[in-house]
Amino acid sequence: MKSRMFISAIFALFTILQSFATTQVIAHRGYWDTEGSAQNSIRSLVKADSIGCYGCEFDVWITNDDVLVVNHNNDIDGLIIEKGNSKKLLKCKLPNGEFLPTLDEYLNVAKGLKVNLVLELKPHKSLERENLAVDKIIEMVKEKGLEARTCYITFSANAYKRFVAKSDLPSYFLTAVSPEKLDEMGGDGPDYHMNHYRKNPDWIETFRAKGQPMNVWTVNKTSDIQWCLDHNIDFITTNDPELTQKMIKEYVRPQNLRVMSYNLRFGQLATADSIAAEIARENPDFVALQEVDVNTQRANAPIQNGVNMVNRIAEKTGMFVHYGRTLNFAGGLYGIAILSKHPCTEFKCYELPNPKNVEPRCMILGTFALNGKQKINFACTHLDYKAKETRELQAQYILGKLAESKLPTIIGGDFNATPNEPAIHLFNEKMADVSHDAKTYPAHEPNIKIDYLFVSPDRCFEVKAKTTRPSLEKNNSDHLAIITDLLFFPDKMEASKSLVK
Repeated sequence: MKSRMFISAIFALFTILQSFATTQVIAHRGYWDTEGSAQNSIRSLVKADSIGCYGCEFDVWITNDDVLVVNHNNDIDGLIIEKGNSKKLLKCKLPNGEFLPTLDEYLNVAKGLKVNLVLELKPHKSLERENLAVDKIIEMVKEKGLEARTCYITFSANAYKRFVAKSDLPSYFLTAVSPEKLDEMGGDGPDYHMNHYRKNPDWIETFRAKGQPMNVWTVNKTSDIQWCLDHNIDFITTNDPELTQKMIKEYVRPQNLRVMSYNLRFGQLATADSIAAEIARENPDFVALQEVDVNTQRANAPIQNGVNMVNRIAEKTGMFVHYGRTLNFAGGLYGIAILSKHPCTEFKCYELPNPKNVEPRCMILGTFALNGKQKINFACTHLDYKAKETRELQAQYILGKLAESKLPTIIGGDFNATPNEPAIHLFNEKMADVSHDAKTYPAHEPNIKIDYLFVSPDRCFEVKAKTTRPSLEKNNSDHLAIITDLLFFPDKMEASKSLVK
């Protein structure tokens, strides 16, 4: 019973973490940096909608005679909005020639558009007036039928608490406080300047674990936009929505990937150079290697004595390499490795459960930036060869570790398990087997399949081709290499978060 509960917990976690969200764009004060537009103008609202922005952010004040108007600064043409009369204020013009818009006019235009509305109430000197503004905003948004497309943001703790208390719509706080403090205040999440996330990187995972959407402002530089994409930020508020949309589109464009898994039999009768040549001819993006020696003195592998196989193969293929030692052996190391064309941003090695205290095994997991941009996980493992019960435990452990990441994942390896074994059933429950069905061992006359490639979530991957490949030389390995060509679709990540209702 405990084992089943443990497995269920792993699968539940996978379900949560695989609900990816493609980053969305919010036009800061509308799309104003374009011909005929101006900050917080009705034109900027229409332009934000016309280029397909997720949301349009705009600022609201209340005049002395209780009229809600849209403007960023607390003054216009020398008139203080809080103290001013609407008759005078509404004669003031924005830089594009429009008159200062009322919220009523702004929302009437928004009714005919699709863009979501991120309504910011500016802090007022009078809390009484600020409270009146909150109440009138809530009433007007409801009256216009825009509740499904509107959320509220503010720097004012007073206004924030009132929005939370009086409205059913999502509310986000602009003043950066800790996740714990924000929990005390209520509401739906943070809407912070990106510098606060950079200073407190742990906040990102905390808010993500709480299921709270993260909006970051004001992001205009390409390096800052890239930072948000690399950190899986949900929403980017920007003065340059077209640039941001372009970078997101490039970031999530489909990519061809060739992935490979190959047990090398520690190069028993083959040189590292011949193995490297075999890998190089396939031109893979990623390779999961098993049974890789480093500087050993094996009696039955004299060709490899004193050879750092992993470095030699990396050198000859021109690929990055990452090694995971499973044990010290014959004066050197024995383990598994990942070869990659793409740079690694994070690398971990996990020792697998070994209840019978036999040969230790591990999983290595790397996070790689495809062409320096979109991140993906690639993992390699080599399961126990003696007991299927141990392999099942190892499979449970691996799935638990993979579930800790939100990124798309590929894992390859020698699983030492046939397709009908419990370990493989566990992987098939939450990952898609993209390896060829052909038998892979022993290489000279294959009669069982024990080598696999799995991906998750499968909606992000399309199999273009899959095969097994015999060695260039008869004795390169006792396993066949398995190779799969994938088309990876980052943009098929499901949008799991929304700023609005």
